[in-house]
Amino acid sequence: MINKEQVLLFSLTSCEELTNKVCKELGVKKSPATVRRFADNEVFARPEADVKDKDCIIIQSTCDPVNDKLMELLIFVDAVKRAKAKSITAIIPYFGYVRQDRIIDVGDPISVRLVANCLREAGVDHVVSVDYHSDNMASFFEGVKATELLSTEVFAKYYQKRLKKLKIALEDVVLVSPDEGGLKRATNLSNALGGLPIATMDKFRPEPNKAMITSIKGAVVADKYCLMIDDIVDTGGTIIAASGELLNNDAKGILICASHGIFSQNALAKLYRCGILDIAITDSIPQEEDVVSIVSLAPIIAKFIDENY
Repeated sequence: MINKEQVLLFSLTSCEELTNKVCKELGVKKSPATVRRFADNEVFARPEADVKDKDCIIIQSTCDPVNDKLMELLIFVDAVKRAKAKSITAIIPYFGYVRQDRIIDVGDPISVRLVANCLREAGVDHVVSVDYHSDNMASFFEGVKATELLSTEVFAKYYQKRLKKLKIALEDVVLVSPDEGGLKRATNLSNALGGLPIATMDKFRPEPNKAMITSIKGAVVADKYCLMIDDIVDTGGTIIAASGELLNNDAKGILICASHGIFSQNALAKLYRCGILDIAITDSIPQEEDVVSIVSLAPIIAKFIDENY
C-alpha cells in the first residue's frame, strides 16, 4: 500500500487529467509543480513541494510536441534531483522516439537509446511505460530500472461491456494482430477475453508511415468481427491497409484498439471512412476530438504505484 507520507506524485503538462484520475484511485493529492516558458520558448520546470528524502513520481507522456514534453520532463527531473529527492520514477505512458529503436540504413541513430540515456543522466532511477513497442525496449535503459505496464486489463474490461452494447457475441470475434511483432499483445488480450482465436497479418513498410499487407494467417476472419490491436496509431496506414485486407476476406466488421492514439495527418477521418465500427484508445495521449472511446490507464498506473511505493 502506498506510503502517503513518503511519496509525492507530480504531473507536468501532457498527462494532467490522467494524473488526476490516478490520484483519485490512490486517495492522494497531486503535488504542486511549475512549468512555464521564457520569452524565447525555453522551458522552466520545478517542484513546488519539499522533495528532500521523498520518493518522487512524475507522470508525463512525451507526445506532440515531443521535444517540448521531453525537455519539460528532463528539466523537472534535474530540479527534483538537485533538491535531494530520495528516488525519482518517471511514468511515461507514451514514450516518444520509441519507434526509432533500430538501425535500418547505415548512419541511422537509435534515438530511443539516446532518450533513455538522457533520462538516466538527468537523474531518473526508474522508468515506467505502457505497452513497449518492441521486446528489446528494456535493454535501452542501462543503469535505470525499466518496467512495462500492460493495457490488456483495461481493454478487456472495456470490450466485455462494449461488445454487449454493439450486440456482438464473443464467439463471433477474432483477435487480429496487424503484424508478427504484435502477436504477444494480441495473445494477452485474447486470453483476458477467454481465449479468442487469433489471426496475424504479414506487413512490410515500403517507406515510413506507409504499410502494405500481403497475407492473413491463423484464424479464419470470414463472417467474423475482427478486433485489431496495435500499440500505436499514427497516420493510420497500417490499420487502413489491414482493414481493407480483412474486409476483402469477408470480415463482418472491424473494431480497433490501440494503446497510444497519435492520429496525425487527419488519420481519424480516414479510419472511419474505412467502415471501422469502433476505435478505442487509452488516455496516454490527450485527445482533442471526441470521436473515439477513451479507456483510462489510471487503474493500472495506480495499482503499480500502490504495490511498489
